[in-house]
Amino acid sequence: MAERASPFSMDVTATCAGVSMAACDRGSLWQIAAWPDTFQRIEAELAVACGADVPAPGRIVTTGDGRRLIRVEPLKWWIMGADGAPCPMEIDAEDGASLDLSHDQAGIQLSGPNAAEILKRMVSIDVRDHAFPDGSFATTHMHHMITRVLRADADGPRYEVMVMRSYADDLAEIAAHHIQHFG
Repeated sequence: MAERASPFSMDVTATCAGVSMAACDRGSLWQIAAWPDTFQRIEAELAVACGADVPAPGRIVTTGDGRRLIRVEPLKWWIMGADGAPCPMEIDAEDGASLDLSHDQAGIQLSGPNAAEILKRMVSIDVRDHAFPDGSFATTHMHHMITRVLRADADGPRYEVMVMRSYADDLAEIAAHHIQHFG
């Protein structure tokens, strides 16, 4: 496995008036896709392989071993795990496909009481508590970049914002610009 270097060319750590920004350690990221006629079987096999109920669209579940299972599209799931973790299930080409996306995404974490205020200036989805509660996932756009947003509250509101690795610095720069408005 290739040694991972940070996708950011700058320090992305910042704290200002109720929001903190830091780089996300992405770890392993696997995508599982099912074909329409194999969806129900693959979904059941995935639940067994991960030891957790498969989430509804736009939702995240945490498995017993700490992985995150995310329903990202109608026929696709992402599995996030520790760095170097293998895909929890093998899939035949006739049934679907699996893809290692571990080096594909770069992300930042926005946390704190003003995290939603910063994020709603960046993306075109409603990130308020009633519309995007803890355990939510959405794909949207930010400045012409495909952007994925996860809400994974820990000690208060926390959002993980991901873009393709080649846009890492753009993401950090945009977030830092918006955070400055609170300082």
